[in-house]
Amino acid sequence: MNGKHNGFFQAPYRGKNNYWRYLVVLLAVMVGYFIGQLPLGIAALLQMNSGKEGVSIDEFQKTADFSVLGLDANLGLFLLLLSFAGALIFLCAATKLFHRRPWQTLISYSGRLNWRKIGFGFSAWLFLCIVVESYSYFSDPEIYEFHFAGMQFVILLVIAFFVLPLQTSFEELFFRGWMMQGLGFMSGSKIVALLISTALFAGIHSLNPEVKTYGYAPMMMYYFQAGLFLGLLTALDDSLDLALGVHFATNFYAAVFFNYEAAALQTHSLFTSEEPLNVMGVNLSFLIIAVIFIFFCKHLYKWNFNSLFRPVGTPSDRLLDTDNEED
Repeated sequence: MNGKHNGFFQAPYRGKNNYWRYLVVLLAVMVGYFIGQLPLGIAALLQMNSGKEGVSIDEFQKTADFSVLGLDANLGLFLLLLSFAGALIFLCAATKLFHRRPWQTLISYSGRLNWRKIGFGFSAWLFLCIVVESYSYFSDPEIYEFHFAGMQFVILLVIAFFVLPLQTSFEELFFRGWMMQGLGFMSGSKIVALLISTALFAGIHSLNPEVKTYGYAPMMMYYFQAGLFLGLLTALDDSLDLALGVHFATNFYAAVFFNYEAAALQTHSLFTSEEPLNVMGVNLSFLIIAVIFIFFCKHLYKWNFNSLFRPVGTPSDRLLDTDNEED
C-alpha cells in the first residue's frame, strides 16, 4: 500500500451513508446527464428541421459520426462532452448536499488532489500508448492515413485539453470514486467494490457504437480490463489521482492521435485507420502496458498488493486527526 495511507476507502466515513442517499445521488447524476445532453439534442433537432437531407439521430447512435447530424466534428464533440459536464456538476453538488462531505473526498480521504501524480499518470500512459502505436505503425504503415486538419486540429486540441477532462473526470469520480467507495463501505471488501464497479463500468460502455461494429465479447473484454486497471490503480494507490491522469491520457490519445471507424469519439485526429480495428490486438497491447505501468508504480510508490485483501475498516486515528485539522 502507498506509504502515505490516503484512506480512499475510508472517505465515506466523513459523511452520511444511508442507502437512500446513494439512490438520490444516482438520480441526481442521471438528471445532470440529461440536462447536459440538451444542447446536443437541440442542435440535432435544429438540423433536422432545417431541411438538410441525411440528418438521422438513429444513424448517429449507431456510428457516433457527427456528420449524420449535419454537425462539424469539433462542434459535435464539444456538445457531446457537455453531457458529462452536467453529470459531473450534479455529482459533486449531490455528494456535498446528500452525503454531507466535500466532493474532493471522492479522490482521497483528505480531499487534496496530487497534481504531480495526475500529471505522471497522464504523461506516462500517453507515452506508452504512443510507443505501442508506433510499433504498429512501423509494422504495417499502410493501414494508417495521416491528415492534418489545420485550424480544425487546433480547435480539437483546445477541446481535448480543456473540455475532454470533464468527461474522463466524471467517469473516474463516479465509478472509481463515488461507486467504489460506496460499495467498499457497504460490503467491507475492496475486491467486491473493485469487481462490481468494474462490471458496471464495462456495462455502461456496451452502449458505445464500436460494440456493434466489432462485437460484444472483444469490446467488453477491453472495457472490463480498462475498468479493472483503473480500479486497481485507485485501490493500490489509495487515491484517485493516477486513474484521473491515465483515463484522460487514454481519451486524449484517441481523440487527438488515432481514430478508427465507429469510435465513440469521432474527431479530426492526426491518424485514422484504413482497416477495421484489430480489437484482440488492442486488448493484448493494453494488457501488456497496463501490467508494465502497475509494476512500475508498485516500485515507485511502494505499493503492497496484499492491501487489496484487507477489509475496509473505520478511519485510523491519524486520518481522524487530519479530518479534525481541516474542520
